[in-house]
Amino acid sequence: MKVKKFSELNDEQLEYIIDLHFNHWVKFNPKMEKVNTEYKFKKLYTKDTLPFGIVLEDNDKIVGFCVFKIENLKKYPEYYPWFSDVMILEEFRGKGFGRKLLEYGAKILKDLGYTKIYVWTDQAPDFYKKIGFTYLKQIEKNEGGTGELFYKEI
Repeated sequence: MKVKKFSELNDEQLEYIIDLHFNHWVKFNPKMEKVNTEYKFKKLYTKDTLPFGIVLEDNDKIVGFCVFKIENLKKYPEYYPWFSDVMILEEFRGKGFGRKLLEYGAKILKDLGYTKIYVWTDQAPDFYKKIGFTYLKQIEKNEGGTGELFYKEI
């Protein structure tokens, strides 16, 4: 297994994860625009400082990715940094890749001096509990609705 920053990906790989991300999340947020996703993934998340993204590869195949952010939920600026946009490709789910991706991510953030990481979800609370995250509270999502906020000491 190997971790790469978005800045290390070629154009084809970056387009691939942009398409995966957009096609998955637009179902939950119909107002989402692909041009905004492209901008974020190509301009904002290809830095070496927060925010930036990483991919997890296994045998040179992308199995998943996530983004690290300082700002995520507008109503909760006191919580940071965040794991965001976490995705494991469907054919790789249930094989420990999600845990590995977030373990690598936690190490990167710890090396940057952070001691805690936050994540919110409205789809996978059991996954985050299983890998050691602690439930903090119910939150209001940026686009409306609610989710669950978790944190983990790193």
